[in-house]
Amino acid sequence: MEIDTTLWLLTALAGFAAGLIDSIVGGGGLVLTPAMLNLHPGLSILQAIGTQRTSSIMGTSVAAWNYLRKIHVERRIILPACAAAMTASAIGVQFAKRIDPEVLKWTVLILCVVLALYTALKKDLGMKEERRFHPKHESIAAIAIGASTGFYNGLIGPGTGTIMVFAFVSFLGLDFLKSSAVSKAANVSADISSWTVLLLSGFVLWVLALPLVIGNMLGSYIGSHMAIRKGQAFVRAVFLVIVISLIARQAWQLLALD
Repeated sequence: MEIDTTLWLLTALAGFAAGLIDSIVGGGGLVLTPAMLNLHPGLSILQAIGTQRTSSIMGTSVAAWNYLRKIHVERRIILPACAAAMTASAIGVQFAKRIDPEVLKWTVLILCVVLALYTALKKDLGMKEERRFHPKHESIAAIAIGASTGFYNGLIGPGTGTIMVFAFVSFLGLDFLKSSAVSKAANVSADISSWTVLLLSGFVLWVLALPLVIGNMLGSYIGSHMAIRKGQAFVRAVFLVIVISLIARQAWQLLALD
């Protein structure tokens, strides 16, 4: 497969936009998936997912590094969450093959509506830390969050990073910035499982992955810096925008099919 300079740059730009959004609260797939399918109409859905997940892993790793070197999150939260997310994502992929995709789409829509309403109505959500568990039990809570969101990552995929942020805010009691930091690390772990399967199956197109990786890493670096500098209120606002966008996307897909 060959691409000219213009298409290469447009692909990198799509990766940049996705990385910028994803590094703040997740949801980069809202930009990247339709962009890839429009720029490269010959791609199968598995090729698109495998190729863009390559850039997502690299870009999200940059964002995670950026967050974690400036925002302290305890290892007792990060490490169990990452391990659980990686394991559960691999399990979720297997279940995805056996479940009606229409059921999955409705599940995503309902879940996103709940997230949007809860966040919009609870004005102080994630603005400051309100730890829900004793430190000795936070690892167990992190495993529960990592496992459930990791399973979702393998089973459904879209919006995983956004749902992770919400889970660490509402269930564990972290603020939005700390939740974004640990979510990036856990999301990378979850993505690696499914990406490895796609890579070994030949669904990663490196000629497209390269510009995506470059653009995504740059966007993730800028986006994570922006989130850290602007603080909790900015991250919360972007979170609501992304969740509402997910609702609109899922609703449009379901109504279009009808």
